[in-house]
Amino acid sequence: MKSLVEHPAASLTWRRCGATPPDFELLGAGGVFATLAFLDDEHTLARVRTAEGLWTLKHLGVLAPAVTLREAGGTTNVATFHPHALRHGQLEFLDGATFDWKWLHRGEFGGAFLDPDGRTLVHLRASAGWEPRSSAELDQCQVDLAPAASTHPRSALLAAFGWYLMLFDQMREKNPVVAETSLRL
Repeated sequence: MKSLVEHPAASLTWRRCGATPPDFELLGAGGVFATLAFLDDEHTLARVRTAEGLWTLKHLGVLAPAVTLREAGGTTNVATFHPHALRHGQLEFLDGATFDWKWLHRGEFGGAFLDPDGRTLVHLRASAGWEPRSSAELDQCQVDLAPAASTHPRSALLAAFGWYLMLFDQMREKNPVVAETSLRL
């Protein structure tokens, strides 16, 4: 696994890598920078691996929804994502770092993590031509990193978190039972 800190990249791609975990790899010119594997059929629990560590993401709740980030095997939430109006949200780390998530729907399906000043750090967008309401699976995503983010130690983790949000949203749209019982991210 490569580290973006040691091998900066401005453009990466999430791609499905097979039927068994890891389900997706974040690829760049330097190799694999992260993996994401779903651990349950509902796609609410996922494992993320980056050069910086092994993590779990878990979608929780209906009335007070959130997505938590923990070190694998840990019991403390390292970060929590809280959605708010218009499905946007904020990812808050225990150390005080915060990143705003903004859904992008004009001309493309995707989203971006923004720094506290509102500048895009990590921009994710589905492949050209993919439609959110289509029956086709979302299996690829372009990731663009701002120059300030290309060597940030959390860039791969932010790219994985955003990809999880996109996949969960797409899965929820396709499954009306899950849509009734899950959070509207």
